[in-house]
Amino acid sequence: VGSMLDVLTVKADESETNAVLLGNVVSAGVRVAKAAVVERKTVIADFIDRVLISAKATPSYSSVRDMQAFLELIGSEFDQTFRPTISRMLVRSPEAVLPTCLWLLQAVGRDNIDLAPMYLEALAEPLAGTQLRSANESVRRAAAQLLAYLGDTPKTQEDAERAADIITRPLTLGRYTQTEQRTAAYNLLSSVRAGPGNGWASSAVILTALLKMTGKETQEAPVNALFAAIGAHFGVLIGQQNVERAECAAVIKTFVEAAQKGLALPDRSAVVRQAWAADAIGEPLWAWADAGADSESPLVRDYVQPLLVTLAAIAEKATAAPLAVGGGTLGAHVGLALALRLRPSGVDVDALAKHAANGDKSLVMWDKVFHKCSRRAECVWLLRCAEALFASGCSDKRLADPVLWIACRMPGATLETVRAAIDA
Repeated sequence: VGSMLDVLTVKADESETNAVLLGNVVSAGVRVAKAAVVERKTVIADFIDRVLISAKATPSYSSVRDMQAFLELIGSEFDQTFRPTISRMLVRSPEAVLPTCLWLLQAVGRDNIDLAPMYLEALAEPLAGTQLRSANESVRRAAAQLLAYLGDTPKTQEDAERAADIITRPLTLGRYTQTEQRTAAYNLLSSVRAGPGNGWASSAVILTALLKMTGKETQEAPVNALFAAIGAHFGVLIGQQNVERAECAAVIKTFVEAAQKGLALPDRSAVVRQAWAADAIGEPLWAWADAGADSESPLVRDYVQPLLVTLAAIAEKATAAPLAVGGGTLGAHVGLALALRLRPSGVDVDALAKHAANGDKSLVMWDKVFHKCSRRAECVWLLRCAEALFASGCSDKRLADPVLWIACRMPGATLETVRAAIDA
């Protein structure tokens, strides 16, 4: 083992092929001749530094992942050993080093060492402040993947808040000047979570930052990405373990105030208004209901119920003339489905269900309404309305019409989808 390691790490004969062979020898050596590997630890680390991290082009995935046994061996030394070169290459050749860095960190494993110091001190700021602003789409994508992987490494509330502040700062300061950059940032922030027990701390900071952007987006792509991210972190804050935290309550209150304004936007801002209803409010509350929401909790009484009442009023208004609703019926369908599911006080849910289901011009069963549902969100919320009406006791056979129509026409529909709809 020692002889093979010496041959494969000779500077005069460095190659990616040698990296694959070296990884296999190290993996075997750790099991049968660990002393020989430990003795050459510095030499092997130098090889990884020169051949893989400093490569002008991204090395193969296997050549990096085959080093897993060695990376696990050095454990906590990973940071001080490779951070300087990784930091240098992020400036010099980010398109080459970003995938390599992700694969190395995946190989060493978040469970084996604490990656939070490296994330906070060396990676978060350049990734969010520079690489996510790159004109190169592959660089933005690789930076987002790396940030998403490292997002849950902070173990304390302080570190979780600090990390969230670092990665949202370029957004709130207006550093992302291109639509594609902001969309990439929103998509990233949607997936970032702090470690167990601190998710609320990270989400509180991120949600606060995202709410500052709600009046600055008008195009559909960034609007959808922004409000999906808002909904994701609102969903974290209304989780059962976070409800009683004063910090969460303050941010939730700010969210509710902004949401009420968003639901009242005029028809010329229908794209934003619908995003508030479906993505920012509807999705997290529907998931919250699936998780067994407590309808009597202070959270519902003080914060969620006002939103449900507003959405129910939008649905009630739409039942009179569904086709006259500016910007489409998505918001009305969200309001109807949530009212039937969560049954907020202050809303005559049975009367709302009756108005939505009865007559030839039903908000749910009129073909001129559901034929207009083309986007996935519109299809999903119409199906949820049909499901909720059926669960509430509606036996009108016309409920099958929107279900079958959507099953066949919904983006991404498959034969299995259609069959499931017929069975239902």
